[in-house]
Amino acid sequence: MDDELISNPDLINMVLSQLNIKKENCKTNFISIKDMPDNKEMSIVIIPEISNEEKEEYYFELNSYILIVNKKTGKIKSKFYESSKTNDWTSDALVLTDITIDTAPYNIKKDKRAFGVRVHYIGSSKPNPYEAETISLFIDDNNKLNRVLNKYEVNGNFGEWDTSCAGEFTNFNSILIISNISINNYYNINVKTTTIQTDQFEDKNGDCQSTDLKTINKSKLIFNGVEYKESGL
Repeated sequence: MDDELISNPDLINMVLSQLNIKKENCKTNFISIKDMPDNKEMSIVIIPEISNEEKEEYYFELNSYILIVNKKTGKIKSKFYESSKTNDWTSDALVLTDITIDTAPYNIKKDKRAFGVRVHYIGSSKPNPYEAETISLFIDDNNKLNRVLNKYEVNGNFGEWDTSCAGEFTNFNSILIISNISINNYYNINVKTTTIQTDQFEDKNGDCQSTDLKTINKSKLIFNGVEYKESGL
C-alpha cells in the first residue's frame, strides 16, 4: 500500500474514519479532492459535515474541514476546521450550490504556494436576483494549515427588476494577481475588478433594450501578520 496511491473513494473513507465522521453525515455532493500542484504525494480534501439540516425546507448548515492528506498512506497531514457558526457554509434564501478547490499559482510567500477554496451561492428571489462566489486562501506551513484570506468576494451578480424587462443589474469579476512586493514576508495581492452595470428598459415600441456601463477598479490585499486585508491602491 505504501508504494501505491490510494483511490479517491478509499482515501475519502480513510479521511472520514480519522475524523470520526460518517459519510451519511456529510453533504457528499460537496466533498472535493484535488492533487496539490507542488506536491504530487499530497491531496487537498474538503469534507462538509452537516451540523443542521431541514430537508423539507432545503435548509442546511455545514462544518468545514479543509485537509492535506498523504495519497499513499491516507494519513491527514494538516487540517483546518471551522464550524457552521462562522464559516457561512449555510444554504437558505441564499442557496449554497458549489464548493471547489482552486489550485491556481497563488505563490504568496517565497517557496510557498497557497490554494483556494471557492464557495458559490445563488439567491432564490426572482425580482431581486443575486449570485456570489467567495474565495479563501490556505497555506500549509510546518504541517499546519493556515487560512490567510477569508471569504473574499471575487464574483457577483445582483439587481432589481420587474421580472419582465425594466430593471438595473450589476455584474463584477475580480482577478487576483500576485505582486513582487512583500509585507510581513507575504507578497501583496493586486486585485483588478471589472464591473458592468446594466440598465434595462422598454422602448416606445415595447421592445426590451439595455445599456451597459463598464468600469475597472484596482485595489490590493496586504498581509497584516495574520491574514490578508483589502487596501486601496
